[in-house]
Amino acid sequence: MKLLVIGAGSIGAYFGGRAAQGGAEVEVVAHSGFEKISQEGFIVSSIAGDFVFHPSRVLHSPAEASGDIDIVILATKVLPDIDRVKLLADAAALPGKPAIMLMQNGVGIEDEIAAAFPGNELFSTIAYIGASRSAVNRIDHQGAGRLITGKWGGGDSAKLHELSGIFQKAGVSCEISGNIELERWRKLLWNLPFNPVSVLGGGLDSGELCDRGSIENLCSTLMDEVIAVANASGVALTREMADEQIAYTRDFPPYKTSMLQDYEAGRALEVDALLGNVLKIAGNCSVPVPAIAVCAALLNSVDRKNRQK
Repeated sequence: MKLLVIGAGSIGAYFGGRAAQGGAEVEVVAHSGFEKISQEGFIVSSIAGDFVFHPSRVLHSPAEASGDIDIVILATKVLPDIDRVKLLADAAALPGKPAIMLMQNGVGIEDEIAAAFPGNELFSTIAYIGASRSAVNRIDHQGAGRLITGKWGGGDSAKLHELSGIFQKAGVSCEISGNIELERWRKLLWNLPFNPVSVLGGGLDSGELCDRGSIENLCSTLMDEVIAVANASGVALTREMADEQIAYTRDFPPYKTSMLQDYEAGRALEVDALLGNVLKIAGNCSVPVPAIAVCAALLNSVDRKNRQK
C-alpha cells in the first residue's frame, strides 16, 4: 500500500512512520525542513519504542506524488487560512483516485471534502495520542497512540481494512468504527474543554486540567454543553463518556495539549474546528451553550493577540 502524508507534524509524522513500519510505502510533503527530513528522516522518541522514519519520498508539494497512491492522509490543523480542498486537489486527481483520510480534530469537517471530491472514498480518523514536535524532524511521543477510523457516510472499505492491518502490524491500535460521527463527538468531549482551558488557564498541562477543583469543574461544564448539542443533533453522547475522558486524562502522563503547544509557538489555534462549529450547531438546534460561547470569545481574542506578537 502506498500512502501520502500531507501535514507532517507530530501526528502525521508519527502515524506515517508507524505505517511504514507496518509495510506501507509512505511519501511525505514537507513544507518546512525539506533538506533535513530528506537527509535524516523523522527521529521519533516514543514510549512504544524509539525509531527513525525515512519516508520513501520527501516532496515539496502533493503534485509531486507518485501516480499510484492508495490513500492520502491529511493531518494538518483545521484553520481558516488552510485551504484543505486546494491542498488535496492534485493528490485526489491522481489516476488511481486515492482515498482521502482526514486525521484531524473537530466536528463538521468532512462535508466540505466530501463535496469537493465525490469520486474519492473518504475516511474520517481520530487520533488519541500525546505527542509534540521538538524540532522540524524530531517527534516526542509521550502517551497513548491509537486510531479510530471509519468510512464517512457509512459502508465498508477494503482499503481501510488493509490500512488498519498495516497499523496493527506496527503495534498501533486502529479500530474501524461503523459510527465515526459518534466517535468524533466523543473525542470532542476531550478536545473542546481541555485544549482551550489549557491556554486560557495560563498554560495548564493535562494533569492540572484534572485538578479535582475549579478547573476540572469548568471542563466538566463544557463537556455537559457538548453532550447537550450532540444529543440535540441526534448523536448519543452520555455523561458516562465524559467521566471516562476525565478518568483517562487523570491517568495519562501530564503533557501539554496540542493547542497549548501551538499557542506557545505563536501558531494559529483551531478555534473554529473545536468551538465555532459547535456554536453553529447549537444555534441551529436552539441549545444554550454559555460556557462554550465565553471560551470561544476569549480564545479568539487570545489567539489574535498572540499572533500579533
